[in-house]
Amino acid sequence: MSTLPSPPAGPPATDPTKVGTALVLAVFGVERLSAIPGWHDDEDSPLGRSADEIHRTARRLDHVQQSMVSLASTIRRDMQRVVNGDDVDLPQTHGLLGSSALALDLLCARRAELHQHLDALTQLHKILAANRPPATPVQPEGPAAARTAGGPQRPAKLNEAQRKALDAVARGRVHLQAGSVRSSARVTTSEPVSAVSVTALIKRKLVEADTRTSLYQGQKLRLTAAGTRLHAAVVGAASRQASPAAAASPEAPAPMAGIHQVPRAGR
Repeated sequence: MSTLPSPPAGPPATDPTKVGTALVLAVFGVERLSAIPGWHDDEDSPLGRSADEIHRTARRLDHVQQSMVSLASTIRRDMQRVVNGDDVDLPQTHGLLGSSALALDLLCARRAELHQHLDALTQLHKILAANRPPATPVQPEGPAAARTAGGPQRPAKLNEAQRKALDAVARGRVHLQAGSVRSSARVTTSEPVSAVSVTALIKRKLVEADTRTSLYQGQKLRLTAAGTRLHAAVVGAASRQASPAAAASPEAPAPMAGIHQVPRAGR
């Protein structure tokens, strides 16, 4: 009786669960999602909205694929017990696969749906990128900006909660984590920062997740290039505001009042 050839030994060249991310990287010829056109654009722009939708769809597809791989591995283990004859003494009240086969079929259908949607999104994004309006000239930074504008440029507007969240991300204290395939990612942090503020920073492309780990394990948030520049500007502005206060410290001796001699009367 002929047998099927054994699969080649060794781990796969790429992560088999990152099918959504791999599709996007292959279409745009980049090495990371943050390098696709429009990633750092404003979320209100067509290209920025398209990049955000591609990121979320690729993440969903990766999650579905991860669930499929996990379930298929379980089924393969159970089937191997059948092949080895190790399942004879086990009660099979619901069949060998139970609901696993149906769950695998549903995941497969969901994966195909997301794959088609992501493919359509990437093709539309390429059209938007090709018709992107010319970028405005980059304004000089540092002393050059002060000479050009007559003073130091003010950083982008952030409220107090967003500044705290930006600083917490810069110190590596904020993570994203998901509990299931269908649930949205939640912010976990050891700092008293608002999840709404963190989400706002992500949408403004100031913060991104380290996708080298899955959301189930937790992804550390890090500053993008724009976020790094803004954080440095915020820190610099805070230092400049603190300098005059230090100069006017109460430890400095107060000037002595002048002594005026009162003339004697009736001399």
